[in-house]
Amino acid sequence: TSDSPYREDDPIAPLGVYGQTKAAGDQIVATVPRHYILRTSWVIGDGRNFVRTMASLAERGVDPSVVDDQVGRLTFTEDLAAVTDHLLRTGAPFGTYNCTSSGESRSWAAIAADVFAARGRDRSDVTPVTTEQYYAGKRAEGAAISPRPARSTLSLDKLEATGFTPRDQHEALRAYLAGL
Repeated sequence: TSDSPYREDDPIAPLGVYGQTKAAGDQIVATVPRHYILRTSWVIGDGRNFVRTMASLAERGVDPSVVDDQVGRLTFTEDLAAVTDHLLRTGAPFGTYNCTSSGESRSWAAIAADVFAARGRDRSDVTPVTTEQYYAGKRAEGAAISPRPARSTLSLDKLEATGFTPRDQHEALRAYLAGL
């Protein structure tokens, strides 16, 4: 519920079972003296993911409704690997590090519009909706909906203090789309 980017030492308060299991895993790993925990969000890599889905919808002429009241930053698996290599190679202090792309926090709808524009579609073909509007029909169908934070931006200060500079999410997104 914070309006500020989450730091590694902020108190945790998972919103649902998924977050609770991640927090429990972090707590168990943190009992090991020499450990790295990489906290991340909105992961994009090989296989099915949000960016690939939006690119496919754009290419097929589908105009989606996408959540506009959840903001954060993308994380690309290529960058997760680079951070892991950096921490190990430099002998950075053990502990927990936030790892996402850098840059301005964006909503899912804004990122979808970026993907649509990169695929030659009009940004307005993506309809921004609230989380409540997006899930309204799904709840009526009895689908289980996991609670999501409105803001999931992570502070990168601790990671940057080790000498690692994360890529800007817009640049990383362009590079990722060019490779599809």
